[in-house]
Amino acid sequence: MGNYDEAIKTAKIIVDIAKQAKLYSVVEEENELIATLYTQAKSDQDFIAVRGDFEKLIEDYEKLVTQGKVVEAHDLIQNFKQYYERDLKLNSFERVRDLFIEDEKRWITFQKNQKNLIKQLDPLEIQFNSYINTNNLLLAGEALKKARNLLNVLNDSKNLKKWETYEATYLELKKKYDLNEDIELNIKRVSKLTDNYEFDEARNILESKIELLQKSDFSDYIQKLKAKLKHVVDAESKYLKLVEDIKELEGRINLNISQNQFREAINNINQIIKISRFIGKADQLDEYSGYIEILEKKINKISEIAETSNLIRNYNIQGIEALKKENFDESLKIFKKIVGIIKTLNQN
Repeated sequence: MGNYDEAIKTAKIIVDIAKQAKLYSVVEEENELIATLYTQAKSDQDFIAVRGDFEKLIEDYEKLVTQGKVVEAHDLIQNFKQYYERDLKLNSFERVRDLFIEDEKRWITFQKNQKNLIKQLDPLEIQFNSYINTNNLLLAGEALKKARNLLNVLNDSKNLKKWETYEATYLELKKKYDLNEDIELNIKRVSKLTDNYEFDEARNILESKIELLQKSDFSDYIQKLKAKLKHVVDAESKYLKLVEDIKELEGRINLNISQNQFREAINNINQIIKISRFIGKADQLDEYSGYIEILEKKINKISEIAETSNLIRNYNIQGIEALKKENFDESLKIFKKIVGIIKTLNQN
């Protein structure tokens, strides 16, 4: 019951009785017991000084172990030892000794597991660096992910710092890779917009990207985008020049038609058709082709009228010559042909 004074007192009474009975073996045993009781009494008295802190130690230690924080739990034991072992032999207290033995076993197991984790990290480190050097970010990311799972339970500052550096390198390369991929996609989109003569949207995409990148250190990408922007601006300038050319040709066509210069008008329309095909204005091609057809009919009509006029002129000369020779029948026949030609012309 921890009542050492009463126990020692009772043991001394037994010694006196044993001496009277000359039971010297009992006397010897009881004296040994008394010595042990004195030692235990002193030990218990000493333990009172640490009992409060020890109970708190056990509570905190078990909590940390439950949370898997073996290092913190082990440090707690070591701090307790350093504080009290200057004045007390802690291993003389059974409960304290048992806790120290439990922690030592757990710590040895933990260290073995740590060494095993480091061994597992070695091949992953080789793989990771190989993938980084060959710019294979997909596999490098997978190796890093496997390493993270090990690093989460590793307590080795050297390896942790090393892999922090590796991860920083990977993230920087990944950032550049993603940025490059994004830029390439936007450049393809800009090229498509430029081909469709959607210059405003193309310029907006490039200018916004350039503005965003100017806030970071990616000068190579900025130059690439600026070169593409110059291409878009040049393409737009050429496009606008061709649109102006079409307007100028349309003015010429109106002037040609007003002056009955139908062949010149057709040549100018063909120029517009050629430019329209080049700049993607296909919706105007049918309209301009229709104009050509109308003008071709006009030209054919004028040509037909000119030919008919020449024919009538020739017949008229022949008829007058026949009258001069008083060949009235022939003259009448020729003039009837002229009348027939005029009637046919009027009907057309």
